[in-house]
Amino acid sequence: MKPIKGLQAHRLKTRAEEKAFAERWDHKNEHGDILAHLLDNRAVQGGGVPRPSDRDYAVAATVIQWLGSDVGECFLRDMGYVKGKT
Repeated sequence: MKPIKGLQAHRLKTRAEEKAFAERWDHKNEHGDILAHLLDNRAVQGGGVPRPSDRDYAVAATVIQWLGSDVGECFLRDMGYVKGKT
């Protein structure tokens, strides 16, 4: 799957953590289509694996990138996730 950037991709130039989240999402999708599997509702409705729209991919990429933002990191911290030291 080709990488699809989020709606705020311009922030990747100056926001290292957002860039890291976006790049990791791209990397995870190199050998599979995670979003298509997340949206797979065959168990509920039957049929084939759906083909997400470009908009679906952009929304998913935007949310993943947002997790690396200051507000996204605060959300993760509130949920109990703490960034490990590398």
